Amino acid sequence: MAKIDSHLHVWALDDERYPMPPGRVPNVPGDVDRLLASMDEAEVDGALIVQPIFHGFDHGYVNEAIAAHPDRFKGMALINPQRMDAVDQLDHLVSEQGYRGVRFNPAMWVYGVIEHLSLSPAERTEHFKTCAECQMQHIDDDAGRAIYEKAGELGVPVGFMVSPKFFDQVDTLLRDLPKTPAIIDHFGGCKVADGAPGSNADFDALLALAKHPQLRIKVSGFVGPSDEALPHKDTWPMVKALIDAYGANRLMWGTDFPWIQSHGGYVEGTKIIDQIPDISEGDRDQLMGGTATSLFGSWS
Repeated sequence: MAKIDSHLHVWALDDERYPMPPGRVPNVPGDVDRLLASMDEAEVDGALIVQPIFHGFDHGYVNEAIAAHPDRFKGMALINPQRMDAVDQLDHLVSEQGYRGVRFNPAMWVYGVIEHLSLSPAERTEHFKTCAECQMQHIDDDAGRAIYEKAGELGVPVGFMVSPKFFDQVDTLLRDLPKTPAIIDHFGGCKVADGAPGSNADFDALLALAKHPQLRIKVSGFVGPSDEALPHKDTWPMVKALIDAYGANRLMWGTDFPWIQSHGGYVEGTKIIDQIPDISEGDRDQLMGGTATSLFGSWS
């Protein structure tokens, strides 16, 4: 079975061709050549590229990566929910550009966030506390529901980059629009430090969302929930609990490249699932590529 990295990003540190907002330049390289070399070394067959916030809504660099390596890459788009034509944006990116999903990032629902991208994340946080015109909106508002429903019509999943405080909004969309496939990224932002499964309210809420059969979970970005270095053994009970709740056929592994380069390296990151004991080979195959292939199609 193909080994598929279900979650990573690429970006170009090239201000002339792919400008980034001031103050938003990442501190690690994320070019396609570096990614391909890492994937080849780790024997990873394909990957889902999630449009990075650093390039905003300009998908040019990801478009080029997919066009140059269609057998290795598929794309998940990022669109601006504050535009009146947001649904049309999604239709274009899926129907004409071939994207296989769309990401919901609650930060994009903050009024003024686009105008304030020149601020650092910390500066924006402080600004939004006092600016009456910059309000947090709900991802299940009219714009969010329209985009979410369109994704279902197009047959592509919505990927949620959310923390547990948004689970109720995700639950609403899942309940009201069950025809749209969905994914929650990075363990749902749950933390090992909040307690083991069964005593971690946030993680238990993530397990409870398994009642929605159209929902998948990415066991990706292990450095987020973990308090340990690779291979992040403290997260292994979370992986096993997710298998018990969702089934391995609704879970998919991802490295969160390029960030993993600063947290043990890409190759080592591809070995985490294989090191977790008491998981069947069939379940490992699902996590390492089977689920992603069933959802996004073959990479061959």
